[in-house]
Formats: sequence, C-alpha cells, structure tokens
Amino acid sequence: MRKGLMAVTMLAVVASAVFASMASAADHRDSPLNVDSPTADINDVYAFRSPTNPDNLVVAISVTPLIAPSDNTTRGVFDSQVTYQVHVDLDGNLIDDAMVNIRKAGNSLVVEGLGSPVSAAITPPGADPIINTAGPVKVFAGLRDDPFFFDLAGFQGFLSDPRVPAKGLRAAGAGDPVDAFAGTNVLAIVLELPVTALTGGTSADSGVIKTWVSTRRGDRIDRMGIPTINTALIPSDMKDAFNKADPANDAANFRPVAIDTIDFLRGVVDGLFGVPQDGGPLGDLTSTQVGGALIPDVVTIDFSQPVQFPNGRRLQDDVIDAALGVVLNRGGAAGIGDGVAANDKAFLSAFPYLAGPHTAGGASAPLTPPNTGDGGLIDSGTSWTLSAAFLLIAVAFGGTAVFATARGRGR
Repeated sequence: MRKGLMAVTMLAVVASAVFASMASAADHRDSPLNVDSPTADINDVYAFRSPTNPDNLVVAISVTPLIAPSDNTTRGVFDSQVTYQVHVDLDGNLIDDAMVNIRKAGNSLVVEGLGSPVSAAITPPGADPIINTAGPVKVFAGLRDDPFFFDLAGFQGFLSDPRVPAKGLRAAGAGDPVDAFAGTNVLAIVLELPVTALTGGTSADSGVIKTWVSTRRGDRIDRMGIPTINTALIPSDMKDAFNKADPANDAANFRPVAIDTIDFLRGVVDGLFGVPQDGGPLGDLTSTQVGGALIPDVVTIDFSQPVQFPNGRRLQDDVIDAALGVVLNRGGAAGIGDGVAANDKAFLSAFPYLAGPHTAGGASAPLTPPNTGDGGLIDSGTSWTLSAAFLLIAVAFGGTAVFATARGRGR
C-alpha cells in the first residue's frame, strides 16, 4: 500500500509540472530564457506554398509575443542584438546544409544566405507593407496581427475543472470559445523564394527538406520547428536546455521524456472521458511512434505532397486541434479541440499574407494580452491554480487505482 501511495505522489508531481507548463500557447514564452528575452522569443514558424505562385515557398516567423496595440511603437521594434536564423537540412542528418541569417541594421533587416545580402526595410507601425525584393526573393519585416489562434481561457478552464466539454474545451454554461490572441500583435519576418532554390532540384514538386528557426543574442536563446513541442512535452526544468540544443541531439536527450509525457496525458484524458483512444489525425499511433514523429523538433516538408500541417504549416492550419489529436490519439467522435477554427483577422491573399496589425486607434476596447504562462514557472496565481488543480486530479486518478489494487488484493 505504501508503494501505491508513493506512486500517487509521484504522479501528482508530474501532473502538476506538465499541466502548468501546458498553460502556455504555441511557443509564446515557452521557457525562462524567453520570458527574460522577449525580443528573442520565437512564437510560431510557418512554411507553405505561396498562394500566388505555388512554385515558391513562404517561411513566416513571428517573434516578440503579445504586443498590445498601445505598445506598437515601444515593443514592436526589432532588437539589433538578436540574430534570427533559418536552418535547412537537405540530406536528413539534422545538420543544416544552408542557413539564412537575419539581423537588424538601422531601419532594415539584413538577410544573408540567399545569394547577395538583402537589405529589407522594416515597415513602420501603421504603414502599408513594404515588400522588399531581390531577384526572385521577397522579404517583409514589421508588425502583424498574431496569426496564432487558440481558446486559452477554455483550455485553462478545462484544466481547473475538467469535465466532458460542451463547446470546444468549455463546459456547459461557460460560454463560447474565444481566441485569446485576438487583438494582439507580433513582429513578423516573411520570406518567399523558389522551392528549387532550397532543394537544389529542377521541380517545385519534388524534394524533401527539414527546417527549423533559432535566435541568438551571443548564445542561442530559442529555437522552434513544430508548434507546442517545448511548451507541452518538455518538463519545465529542461525547457531552456531544449531551446539551446541542436535537433541532431533531440532523439537521445529529449525523446524519452516526451514519450513519458504523452503516456501520462493519454492516461489522464482517457480516465476523464472514459472513451478509449481511437486514433488521431495521423492514425492510431503509440506514444513511442508519436514521440518519434515529433522529436527531433524540425519541420519536415515533402514537396511531392500537399504542404500543410504537419507537412509544413499554413497560416490557416488549426494546429491546436491537430496536435491534441496526435498527442492524445483521438479523432472523430472522440476528438478534442478548442473550438476556435480561424484567426480573428482574415489573412491576405498576397505577400506578406499575415493580416495587418491591430492599432491603438481601433474601435476595440483597450487590450490586456492574455497570460500564457511563464515558461512552466509557477510564479503566478493562474499557474499555481492550474498546477494545484491537476495535483488534485492526479491524486484522484491515482487514488482510484490504489483503491482498485487494494480491493483486488483483498479478494
């Protein structure tokens, strides 16, 4: 019995850490280093075919999260001390064969690694997008609406009082799902270039690349490929180490703990819903298979297939629903989604594709950006509430298991 109670305690500790860290979103503020260095914080990485020229690939990077319109001129400024890097692996060894370096110089971003350096003028807040061109390459840099969409409040409510949802992740009577990132801005870097310039091939419909993005201020601060990996699957005390690491070492250093996290999440959700796992968007995968697909944290694009999540990522792809389905192994009637299926502003049909930024002079009420968590650090009332709630949930599930075990032994 003492061993069973010890197991309950350990389960509770794991639950507390995992679900507190999951209160973050996509890759916004995903680690202590990013909380301390918001201008080097990568929020999201997108890679998709150009809607106007399918022979071109668009890579869009958002950084500096949760900019309120009233802060556009103060926080909406690129940091001259930060270097943004796009890594491309062509042979599958997870070591970059090509790298694009992007840094601020004056009122421009200097883009190196795409032939001759490109000096891309930064679009001032409120101005029409400045489209910088150099041969077949296009570059945009400036404020944009945050294209990420997610009902963070619904997710937090689900964590604090878990029950079978009525709308998205919200319980009956909790209202409709709301995009917590509506009205917030980010700094965006958008590149468009021919697919063949990346693959070295002769056709835009062939070739495979693996790509990821990182930031440095001297040393590396952040890196990202697939959304929610560091946020949801890596424990709090390993998040900075994960961001500083190279994808080539991910399988050895981070895949085992990610698989453990996936197993734990599946167990908790299965216990809550009472519905067996039935296969997510990628099919009926074991936690080991999912860990192998998500770790290393790189975006793999096979250009012979449609370029949309998880084969790349379009702006409109509902990555939260897809990620929940894959990690929890649930689809169809057993699927779990947040109920927010689109961005708050329509995306553009032409470069730079991301919607224009929200402005302080807009008709909306003054915005308080959502609390997305602090990189897994339990230093706020919200994070502690979520952690404590799942501490109790873990004890409840663990206690049930202990009771069943003790009863079985008494027969």
